[in-house]
Amino acid sequence: MRRRALLRKASSLPPTTAHILSALLESRVSLPQYPPSALDYKRHLKEHNERQFFLELVKDVSNDLDLTSLSYKILIFVCLLVDADRGSLFLVEGAAGGKKSLVSKVFDVHAGTPLLPCCSTENCNEVQVPWGKGIIGYVAEHGETVNIPDAYQDRRFNDEIDKLTGYKTKSLLCTPIRNSDGEIIGVAQAINKTPGGAPFTDDDEKLLLP
Repeated sequence: MRRRALLRKASSLPPTTAHILSALLESRVSLPQYPPSALDYKRHLKEHNERQFFLELVKDVSNDLDLTSLSYKILIFVCLLVDADRGSLFLVEGAAGGKKSLVSKVFDVHAGTPLLPCCSTENCNEVQVPWGKGIIGYVAEHGETVNIPDAYQDRRFNDEIDKLTGYKTKSLLCTPIRNSDGEIIGVAQAINKTPGGAPFTDDDEKLLLP
């Protein structure tokens, strides 16, 4: 019942990425994997009908409660939305008022990535970021969206994930995800705007703002 209410909430809210992500993460539902034809359809929606593009994600909800699959679908959605080459999603772990960290089993995702390879490292371990460390930790701690044209020129950037994946980050757009109580429950990160790692635009940033 609560899940249905949250999805109705997502459909009625203004069509911003932050509202959609928050409602979907709170609902803890997952979406079916899109075949190539469905991804092309969503690219078409993005170009011609942005509101329908947002609501399409909500319409695709299934009854599966797998959070990893949901995280994967959210990242595909974000990458398509802001023309990012890769994306990562980190969820907050730890009690309120206690020691917290950001954890992800789904990272380094792009539109052509199947679910399984992006769900684990070579050793099938989670990727964990300490609270307040790096861009991801900074965004979680301060609740601010960060748009960086060159990550390696920003002193907050932590290159440990680049070393882990072998992929070099240039431009970076990172935003907090809040629940209905305003608490930060995750951080979504878009990496390297296409083509060529161009900087993310002000319009991209506005799309990810709550």
